[in-house]
Amino acid sequence: MNNLSINDIIQISNCEVINLQSKDIKFSGIAPLNRANKEQISFLINDKYIDEIFSSQAGAIICSKKTAELLGNKVAAGLIVSDNPHVTLAKVSQKFFKPLHPFHGISELAIIDKSAEIHPSATIFPFVFIAPGVRIGANSVIYSNCFIGAASTIGDDCILYPNVVIREGCRVGDRCILNPGAVVGGDGFGFAADTNENVKIPQIGGVLIEDDVEIGANSTIDRGALFDTKIGRQTKIDNLVMIAHNVVVGELCFIAAQVGIAGSTIVGNKVVMAGQVGVAGHVKIGDKVTISAQSGVSKNIPPEQFWGGSPARPYKEWAIYAATLNKIVKQTNKKS
Repeated sequence: MNNLSINDIIQISNCEVINLQSKDIKFSGIAPLNRANKEQISFLINDKYIDEIFSSQAGAIICSKKTAELLGNKVAAGLIVSDNPHVTLAKVSQKFFKPLHPFHGISELAIIDKSAEIHPSATIFPFVFIAPGVRIGANSVIYSNCFIGAASTIGDDCILYPNVVIREGCRVGDRCILNPGAVVGGDGFGFAADTNENVKIPQIGGVLIEDDVEIGANSTIDRGALFDTKIGRQTKIDNLVMIAHNVVVGELCFIAAQVGIAGSTIVGNKVVMAGQVGVAGHVKIGDKVTISAQSGVSKNIPPEQFWGGSPARPYKEWAIYAATLNKIVKQTNKKS
């Protein structure tokens, strides 16, 4: 953990600082308003906690311009005034908390093919398997029991936590994080039904994961049948998500836990899918779409819309439907 000066924080966040008693103070970490001490930074993201500011012992508090104007000189702490306090909190937190890896270097207990190219600064834990033709970039960390298949590539500054599987012919960009049990490049669910058998269709595509993607624990991204499944840069995938073959997910998306996306679906940029959303195959979802939890998407969604329900529809339409159905059920129960 690093100690940061207020000048460090200004440089990181490009924020204005007001009411700070001394610019020489060094901050040792971040804590909630009701737990912070004078050497820690706190934050106000949700206005329902605003009363806690007045009793907080924090040395400085990240807040919005609106909150700073409201408080004025009523608090003892300095204020780190931000256009987006949540983002500022995230950026400052990254400087305080860095992943600590208990092993460095390339373990003699790892199984590494001679043709693999591993940057000297990479860390390979014991009991990793690295197949022929693999390339691993600078400062990447591969934890124990990971499997990296033939001709796959891992970019710079990646972290693969224990039991991650990267099958053959997959590409992972820079600064990606794959949490325990994630599987990238498993076979897609491709079969042709005959009278007495289900004939497997070879899945000869791979998976392309662009820069700054995070994949949650036990999530799976299937390889393409003929071309690559793709996950766009800065997309964040939660735990227990299933993405099928030939799906294309755009940039800056959020995909929450237990979402399932069927094959050949195209997802635009900045799409948000809440928990347990199910998406049928060959569907197109436009940019900046939000889909509420447990929705079932069976048709295309135009850009910048909010949908919900099963089958999914524009959210206002679904809310009216749900309210009407609830009213009918109540009336029916009264009659019976």
